[in-house]
Amino acid sequence: MKYAPEDIQLIKDQLGSQSLSTIAKRLNRSIVALEVKITRLGLSHTKSYTGMLTAGELAKILNVDRNTVMQWILNHELDSYQRITRNKKRFTFINIDDFWSWAEHNRHKINFSKLEPDALPPEPAWVAEERKIARQVTNYKSWTKQEEKQVLELYCCGKTLAEIADLVGRTRESIRKKIKRLTENHFS
Repeated sequence: MKYAPEDIQLIKDQLGSQSLSTIAKRLNRSIVALEVKITRLGLSHTKSYTGMLTAGELAKILNVDRNTVMQWILNHELDSYQRITRNKKRFTFINIDDFWSWAEHNRHKINFSKLEPDALPPEPAWVAEERKIARQVTNYKSWTKQEEKQVLELYCCGKTLAEIADLVGRTRESIRKKIKRLTENHFS
């Protein structure tokens, strides 16, 4: 049985947002028949079809843990898209252009010296300069008691957030939050 043009459009529109079983039911086809059609249309691989990277793939390219990328999505406004591949498995996808836009405003979160040139094309011009800066990025790394004590001592000695961040190897924002927590707990 041939697929009507509107059936093919439905497949293209629903692939990635609906499971194959749901699409097959809507078209009154078997899952196997739908898989064959998807392959023939060149849409068999959702990641290839969307042109985006999964959170895991982006993490691997950036040499960070996948949970770091997920935290950027959840807590630091990195745009992402949820897609269903094949049956029901959900993936988190990131558009490369969205990543670069986000990365430009969050440079301190990424150690670009670990990023291979053109690993995420098209690479913006500013990345070449960032790649020359070897920064120690400690996203979501647990604090030791020694680090907490050091931060509190530096803060009490009048050091700025930027100075403390450089000395401890953390971001200014993480230093600010840690000082707030330590002083609230210490003086309450």
